[in-house]
Amino acid sequence: MQRPSVADLLAGLKRQQLQALLLRLSEDQPGLADLIETQVQSVVGENLSPTPAGAPQPSAQTGAAAAEGAPAPRQRRTAVDANAYRRQVHALLHSLDRLRASEAYWHVGSVVNEVRQVLQPAQDFLKAGDGHNALVILEAVTEEYLAEWTTLDDSDGEAGGFFEDLGPVWTEAILTADLTADERRAWSKKLTKWQSELDDYGIEETFAAAIEAAKQGWDYPPLQRVLQGEITEKGAWEGEAPECADDLAVARLKVLERQGRYQEYLHLAEAESQTEPYVTMLVRLGRVQEAVDYGLQYLDLTNEALALAQALRQQGALQEALRIAEHGLTLEGHKATLAAWLSELALGLGETGRALAAAQIAFQENNTLAAYRRVQDLAGERWPAIKADLLAQLAKSGHVASQVEIYLSEGMVNEAVQAVDAETYVEYDTLERVVDAATQSHPDWVIRRCRQQAESIMDEGKSKYYHHAVRWLGKARAAYRSAGREAEWQAYLRELLTRHQRKYSLVPQLETLRR
Repeated sequence: MQRPSVADLLAGLKRQQLQALLLRLSEDQPGLADLIETQVQSVVGENLSPTPAGAPQPSAQTGAAAAEGAPAPRQRRTAVDANAYRRQVHALLHSLDRLRASEAYWHVGSVVNEVRQVLQPAQDFLKAGDGHNALVILEAVTEEYLAEWTTLDDSDGEAGGFFEDLGPVWTEAILTADLTADERRAWSKKLTKWQSELDDYGIEETFAAAIEAAKQGWDYPPLQRVLQGEITEKGAWEGEAPECADDLAVARLKVLERQGRYQEYLHLAEAESQTEPYVTMLVRLGRVQEAVDYGLQYLDLTNEALALAQALRQQGALQEALRIAEHGLTLEGHKATLAAWLSELALGLGETGRALAAAQIAFQENNTLAAYRRVQDLAGERWPAIKADLLAQLAKSGHVASQVEIYLSEGMVNEAVQAVDAETYVEYDTLERVVDAATQSHPDWVIRRCRQQAESIMDEGKSKYYHHAVRWLGKARAAYRSAGREAEWQAYLRELLTRHQRKYSLVPQLETLRR
C-alpha cells in the first residue's frame, strides 16, 4: 500500500492542530526548531518585498545617486536571530561525524547543498531590499562555515566550492545595505581577514568583489561619474580595473535593477562593457531599435546574441530577433543552441529556407539524432543531397555515440561497426547497441567483441563484475547460433568452464549458458 504524501496527511488538519504538531516535533528534534526559525524568517523577508511579481518597479535608491522622491524600501523592523543560522550550519557540518571516513566522503556534496539552502533567506532579504538582515545571516553562515568546513573531506572540492556561491551574495548585500563609511570599513576589514584565511587553502578572490564594494560603496567618484552618464575608456575605475571588476559590475547592476534605477543601470553596463545586460535592458525599456543597432556593433559572443534575440522575441520584435540571431551565428562561441533556437523562430515566421540553414549549422555543432532529424524534417525534396553531406560530416566528427545512434537509425549497421572499431575506448552502452544490431549481419564481429569484453573480466578475476561477463557471453552465444555454429559455441563454453573451474562464483553463472 502506497504511503500518503505529506501534503495529503496535513490537508485535513486545522491551524491549531498544525501548530501543536510542529511544537511537539520541535521538542523531540531540537535541530528542527532552528530550521523552523530560519524558514519563518525567510518567509517574512519574502513578504516584505516592495516589488510585485513580474517586471521590476522603481523602488528605493541608496547612496549619493538616489533619485529625488523615490520611495524608501520597506525594511524589517527587527533583526533576524543570527544564532539560529549558526546552529543550523554547525549541525549540518557535523552531521557526518558518526560515519566512517569512507562513508562520509559520499555525503559531503549533499551537506554543502543543505548549507546553500541555509543561505537562501539572505538572498530573499536582498530581493526585498533588506541588505541589513541579509548581512546578519551572511555573517553567521560565513563565520560558522569558515570555522568548521575543513572537517569535511574536500577531495572533490565540493566543500570549497560553496565559497563560489557565497562571494556574490556578500557583494550584493554590501551594496544593498545603506551603510555608513565606518560600517563599510569594518566590513572591508572582516572580509579581508576571511579572504586571508581562504588564501591558505588556495581559494582566492572569493571576497574580492565584496571587499571592493565595501571600500567604494556608491560614493566612489569614478562610479558616480559613470552613473551620471560620463563614460570613458576607464569605465567605473580610477586606474586599471582589478580582476573582480566584472563581478562587482554584475552585483551593482542587480541592485540598480531591483531599485528601478534603469538609466543608471544602462550607464554602468555600457561603461563596464556588460553588453548582454545593456542590450537586454534596452529591449525591456522598449528601446528596441537602439538595442539592435548596439548589438550588431558590439556583440562578441553567440550566447550574448541569443540573450538579446530572446529578449526581442519576448517583446514581439520577431524580425529583429531573427536578424540578431543570424548575426550571432557569425560570432565566436558554441553555436548549436543559438542555431536550434533560430531554426524554430524562422520556421514559425514561415522562413523555411532560413530555418533549414540554421538547422544545418546546429547539426554541424552538435551531431545528435534530434538535430539530424530536424534537418530532415525541413529539407523536403532536398533531403537526399543534404543527408549525404550530414553523414560525411558525421563520419569526420569522432563522436562515436552520435555516429552509432544515427547510423543505426538509418539501418547502416556496417558503418556503426566501423565507427566503434575506429575508437580505442567505447562506452559499454554504445558498444552494446551495435552488438545487438549486428548479431545477424556481423556475427563474427559480435563474437569477437563480446568475447573480448567477457574474457577481460573473467581473466582478471573481477568477481563483482562476473554477471557482466556472462551477459556479454550471452550475446556471443546469440551470434554463434545466428551463424549456425552451435557446436563451436558449446566447445568454447566447455573451454571456459575448464579454464575458470576454480572460480566458484563464476562457474554456476557460466552453467546457465548451456541452455
